[in-house]
Amino acid sequence: MTPKQLAAAERFDRHMLAATGNTYDEYERVRDSGPMSLAHVQLYGKLVDESGAAEALDAWFSSERKSNAGRKAHLSFRAVLILHLMHAADGNIRYQNIARTLSARMTPETRGYLGITLHDGNRNDWYQRYWRSLNRLLTLVSPWKVPRNTFLSGPAYQRALETYSQERRDRMDEVMNRLAHASARRLPADIRATYRGNLAIDATPIKISGRPNPNVGNLASARTNLDAMSGRYSRRDDHVGKGTNDDESAWELETVVTVPNNPGDPGSFPVLTTGLTMHHPGNSTHGALIAVKFHTSLFNKRGYIMADRLYSYMQPHYFQLPTRKMGYHHVFDMRVDQLGKTGAIGDIICVEGALYLRWMPKDLVNARKDFVAGTIDRDTYEARMTSRSRYRLKAKGGPDADGSQRFLYPDARALMLFDPATGKQLKTNPEPPGTFTLHPDSPESLRILKILQAFEYKSDKWRRWYGLRSHVEANNQFLKDDAHADLSN
Repeated sequence: MTPKQLAAAERFDRHMLAATGNTYDEYERVRDSGPMSLAHVQLYGKLVDESGAAEALDAWFSSERKSNAGRKAHLSFRAVLILHLMHAADGNIRYQNIARTLSARMTPETRGYLGITLHDGNRNDWYQRYWRSLNRLLTLVSPWKVPRNTFLSGPAYQRALETYSQERRDRMDEVMNRLAHASARRLPADIRATYRGNLAIDATPIKISGRPNPNVGNLASARTNLDAMSGRYSRRDDHVGKGTNDDESAWELETVVTVPNNPGDPGSFPVLTTGLTMHHPGNSTHGALIAVKFHTSLFNKRGYIMADRLYSYMQPHYFQLPTRKMGYHHVFDMRVDQLGKTGAIGDIICVEGALYLRWMPKDLVNARKDFVAGTIDRDTYEARMTSRSRYRLKAKGGPDADGSQRFLYPDARALMLFDPATGKQLKTNPEPPGTFTLHPDSPESLRILKILQAFEYKSDKWRRWYGLRSHVEANNQFLKDDAHADLSN
């Protein structure tokens, strides 16, 4: 090993010690030692304890408990969470496997650490005990009071809808993010200090077994899935199932992850899950902002948000304006119907999320639109995009607390300017002021803010930064993979 490699290995082990209390080799041995090892159980127990999730669940349970009557739980909320994380990391979170651990793989030390006082019972007994304990937890964080072992009739579904609790809905988000943040907070301080505030967001389906239910708004029809409140997922358009044969039963998980500080330097910052929420497929109206807010409770720096066309098509007061008020710049993909000119204020027009002088030639305004339509070739398109950049206003600093932003005008004296109405070149170029401020104070300005971009759409710089969104897609696949978190179970 070269001196440089040796120094890198020593630095990595220092970071592992700071994050987990083990060097990398020690950490791997502990993970491989299995549930009969106290150190293995403690690896996940420390995360649960640091998260405060079990204490929160205990407090919610106490606040809702009306008396001390009823069957006593065999497993505490803390034990359930530790067992869940431990088996998720091992790649097999199914109830039968957890029951096998509880019945045959525990030692007096691991039982004591988990607070398990009952020793008897076979695998089936422990299956039932774990199932009851997990459902006791789920009852506290499930938005609806609904049975999980029967198909609901139409009237029963309507009654279940009436039990919705925003408080329990918020609890679900809190537990998920407490656990995610416990891991993220272990990031060594010297690495954390380098973070520049960039993140990516995406929603991914968590598919569940069984036939999909009728659409959420169909109140009369009986549910066809044991998860009566689950929705229909479609790969098409907005992901909301429309009742076709290829619809699937699912929820949708909204995730926020940190991404590298620079597109060309993947090692400049690690990918961490920092914001989570769950909702019906395609219903990101509130979920996107919820996930970003959880991220901002962990990190205070603001950079770029990379997001696909679903987010650029949302109404601005749901996502774009609130995140701009937080200080973020956006890097969006767009739908075909968002190409070309989409707004105008005074002598400024918005074209594909960037601001330009309104006297810019029409062929430059429509360059991307014409290229997608096939009416111009790539060489012509690229030449027009290069020319278009000269008419662009450049951002001066970041968004203000109210979401407004200042821009610098280009030097109009050196440009060929055209009357937008007649298409004729202006005989005398106007002299615009030095700066323009876009305020979120009118329907037209909100139309612009809805798709406002940090970079010109499809430019080289846009492609490099938007490419970082692949990290959230890879992270989502990791979360759903049977060999990892297996969220669908």
